Amino acid sequence: MKRIIFILLILIPHLESKAQFNELIRSTPEAEGIASRYVKQFLDTLQTFRSMQIHSCIIVRHGRVIAEMYPTPWKKGNSHALYSASKTFTAAAIGMCISDSLITLNDSICKYLGEYYPEEPNDTIQAITVRDLLTMQSGLPVDTRMRTVETQWLRFYLAQKPKDMPGVLWAYDSIVTYMLSAIVQKVTGMKLMDFLRIRLFIPLHITQVAWEESPEGITCGGWGLYMQPESMAKFGLLLLRGGVWNGVRIIDREWVGEMMKPQSVTGKYGYQMWQGNYHGWTEANGAYGQYIDIIPDKDLVVVITACNYQGIPHQKLIKTILASHCQKKPVAIVYRKLYRKVNGRTVKTYQLASDLDILREAQKKYSIPTVQGNAYSHVCIRNTNVQLAPNVLGWQNVIIKPSINGLSLEVTDTDNKNYTLVLGNKKWTENTINGLPYNPRPFLNNFSNLPQNWKVAGCYGWSNDGILNIRLCYTNWFSGADISIKISSAAVTFTVKPTDSSKRIVTTGWIRN
Repeated sequence: MKRIIFILLILIPHLESKAQFNELIRSTPEAEGIASRYVKQFLDTLQTFRSMQIHSCIIVRHGRVIAEMYPTPWKKGNSHALYSASKTFTAAAIGMCISDSLITLNDSICKYLGEYYPEEPNDTIQAITVRDLLTMQSGLPVDTRMRTVETQWLRFYLAQKPKDMPGVLWAYDSIVTYMLSAIVQKVTGMKLMDFLRIRLFIPLHITQVAWEESPEGITCGGWGLYMQPESMAKFGLLLLRGGVWNGVRIIDREWVGEMMKPQSVTGKYGYQMWQGNYHGWTEANGAYGQYIDIIPDKDLVVVITACNYQGIPHQKLIKTILASHCQKKPVAIVYRKLYRKVNGRTVKTYQLASDLDILREAQKKYSIPTVQGNAYSHVCIRNTNVQLAPNVLGWQNVIIKPSINGLSLEVTDTDNKNYTLVLGNKKWTENTINGLPYNPRPFLNNFSNLPQNWKVAGCYGWSNDGILNIRLCYTNWFSGADISIKISSAAVTFTVKPTDSSKRIVTTGWIRN
């Protein structure tokens, strides 16, 4: 067995070089029992929420992709941060370990993590079971700050004073999922990421995948997974099919059922999965709008990735626009008259187009709006060197360089990383940088196994009053930022609105000679 694992780990770099998207079978909405006009209505509606920047959506019916969108500058081949949707993958690994007779649900976690317990642990701590971790009912207090300041997470967590007996109090806590990851590592001798790579990712041909690790060298488990949206759809389809992929059992059917049904005292949470708002629906749910929705009675999976700071009624939209119009048999393709416009006026000539044609054209044109404004400004900014006060982007110095093709920013960040961002006027320009994306930096700086390079798409426009407006999207992460730079003599006002927030954060700067 060890030899097989060693050979697989040797082959992993070669496997990862192959593209993996467009592997699910593609079909049309009508062939799978839903009219294209409803699919387009659903995709269009997702674009209307001001608090949500949609990055991808994949709709799978009867095991086939019937529609997908990746608004420019996002691309289907790019990975995306899953945040807490990662938890459901960890629950799958626990089920595999149970099938392998390595652990049981009623085991005290002391059996696996005893070395991290206090010298004299109380009875409550010793009573915590694997099941209690799966259901978020450990009884220990939640400490979200701990991950950014501590390096011995397991010892710190288990040294806390319990709030209640295990199995009594439900409290959402990503560290309990981290502990499940530690248990998988203990019983298999492999990190959770490596275990799932062999048992789940390779069988599903999910090759472009990464997972953050803690300072203890343990896969984070509760967050930090990066993968392509299509890979998320594969996993959702695997759960919908009861753990079988292409005729091969990957996860025990009974375990999939247990994951997806209510398990907590609240009745709203299973094993690292949320109960949906409608009977039988379940969901892997990650912060800022990462969703894998599974609707068994409609044989439907919907995947969404986004940056959403307020929350949207996505399940209601799925229910009212998609699920309620799903038919058991194929439906007819409807053709419509599309009237032409000449000089802004509608004329009588028209072309005949199907709803499917209209949907396909729409899918090509979805885009995050670019910054509007002029390509050039009356403000003299040739090679302007701006020194910045501490700011949320972690930029300490920016050199603004206009060019024939647009504008570039030469950035030096607080980690002393140097990179150039080339921006397009009213169009997206892609870049790859070695600096970190926008995020609270102490959080990312405390983890390892992060991507080495980040993809950034940018655009710019000058306002008539000489303000430089910039929009950035970190397209293998989840967030971005709108930036405005106002230069008044030697003083600079630097304003940032992150896409994961409604707040504008203002800092200052000055021109360096």
